[in-house]
Amino acid sequence: MSWTGWFIFFLVVQVIHFAGTWKLYQIAGRKAWEAAVPVYNAIVLMKIINRPWWWTILLFVPIVNLIMFPVVWVETLRSFGRNSTTDTILGLVTLGLYI
Repeated sequence: MSWTGWFIFFLVVQVIHFAGTWKLYQIAGRKAWEAAVPVYNAIVLMKIINRPWWWTILLFVPIVNLIMFPVVWVETLRSFGRNSTTDTILGLVTLGLYI
């Protein structure tokens, strides 16, 4: 794939991510544009779920990120008051889309 193709792919992924998370950021009292900025949105999410900023780095480390993403999904659910076992299972089975 050419550089243009990769750029378009990255842009589409960012737009989809923003469309899915901007409301979450607003509910948490943050500005919607913070969900649109790559990497910064992960730092803001760590603030929302009351975790250290350096967890963002772990999201980009191979193998470690396989553990960190589900942890962040569950922590996000917890920070928005979804504490039941059913919520946790749905969050993990849907790969975070339940949030």
